[in-house]
Amino acid sequence: MSPNTSKAGYEYCQDITRYSPDIPSGCDDYLSYTHVSWEWLADLSDIKKEQRLLEGWNFTDAWLEDELGVSTGDIFYLKDTSRNEYSFQDFFSLEPPARKYSQSISIATLAQRPERLVQLGTLFGSSRLHLRSAANYNMRKHVRERMAFTNPYLVHAADAIRAALGGSYIGVHLRIGDGLFEWNAPENVRLSWWKLLHLVLGFSNEDILVLEQELLPDDAEPEPPIIKPDIPAMRTAHPPLAPFPREAAPSPEFTCRAPLHGSPRLALLNAPLFISTDASSPGFNALLARFTRTFPCSFFLEDFPEQIAPLGKLRSPLDGVPLGRFLMPFLDAMVVGQAWQVVGTEQSTFSAFVTDVLWRTYHGFEIVQRG
Repeated sequence: MSPNTSKAGYEYCQDITRYSPDIPSGCDDYLSYTHVSWEWLADLSDIKKEQRLLEGWNFTDAWLEDELGVSTGDIFYLKDTSRNEYSFQDFFSLEPPARKYSQSISIATLAQRPERLVQLGTLFGSSRLHLRSAANYNMRKHVRERMAFTNPYLVHAADAIRAALGGSYIGVHLRIGDGLFEWNAPENVRLSWWKLLHLVLGFSNEDILVLEQELLPDDAEPEPPIIKPDIPAMRTAHPPLAPFPREAAPSPEFTCRAPLHGSPRLALLNAPLFISTDASSPGFNALLARFTRTFPCSFFLEDFPEQIAPLGKLRSPLDGVPLGRFLMPFLDAMVVGQAWQVVGTEQSTFSAFVTDVLWRTYHGFEIVQRG
């Protein structure tokens, strides 16, 4: 069942769990996706004051014609053939794209199309929009600021987990579960681990090399990884953070994974660490052991079943599909975004959203824009 088809006639599937031994034909696809309103996730009221919004509840040609009076002949399709084919810019240039995208499309040129509807493959990607106009730049900032999740169920669950972590903790957002991120996982995990120790906790490169030999002798390397400066984040500097409380600890009912470090030089590593990740069974993931061995008070989302449980009762009002599993990445991001400081994964748009938007919004700082 494609998102371009209707779920009509399959409503009985909503009462069947994905783990049932005998799933009727069509129900597996029925349960594999759903739709919720953007306003269910985020507060778009300010945006709606400036820009009319229309939510599309399916992608069928029939819906476009019924709701908008737009036939297929009135649509210009800009179809991507690769993940990074098109970027969009608000200025004219004969130069090839300086970024990772293959082609740059002029927004002004698209606006001159005779068709009533321009259908893009995707706008996903932090730097896909390359803007120079101050008005456009500010509009994108205004929209991105409103992308911080405000759903009360998610907010309640994230606040409950934050309290369970003791209120003060550090965080890392790790994409290692699929595709390019799975392929580059060993390098990205070491780089994120190094950033956490060096940029967040202030350990010197020399001390980290020694620590790596002590705690992770089988994975130790002779040189530090290369940490590239984050120019967009540096352009949008934020005020200094209050010092991390050295007495930070999770709530008494949550025990750490391992005994705390006894050496004074390693005391900072006893800080609670929340690891947001797409790895399955993260507590048993060999790559993530780099973090759990270093930080005895490491926690994953799966360590908080009581706080997560209310989300399991939610269903999409559109088709009755349970929402719980779809909401876990959002909740994971919200929890790590409330950390004292957070480190993301190189090249991950989701990590950039966490560090550029969620973390800055939750701390009252100006967001970072890329592009």
